[in-house]
Amino acid sequence: MAIQPISPRDHRWPKDWMRRLDRAAGQLNPFLLAVAIGLVVVYATSLVGLILQLPVTHLDVCVQTAPPATTHEMQVK
Repeated sequence: MAIQPISPRDHRWPKDWMRRLDRAAGQLNPFLLAVAIGLVVVYATSLVGLILQLPVTHLDVCVQTAPPATTHEMQVK
């Protein structure tokens, strides 16, 4: 069993992989930049809200303070 010689193509595979990774990273960088900017905007708005101590109000017109009357209660009255 003799050791097989390494083909010339096998010497290039690290460079090919690095080229592929570089191309993928180049396409991913704009997306990551947009995500980072979005996170900064969310952080800044929440920080401003905390500094100004804006009140949080929830208005729900569908909420009733008393349960609805049943048909029996309506007949009694």
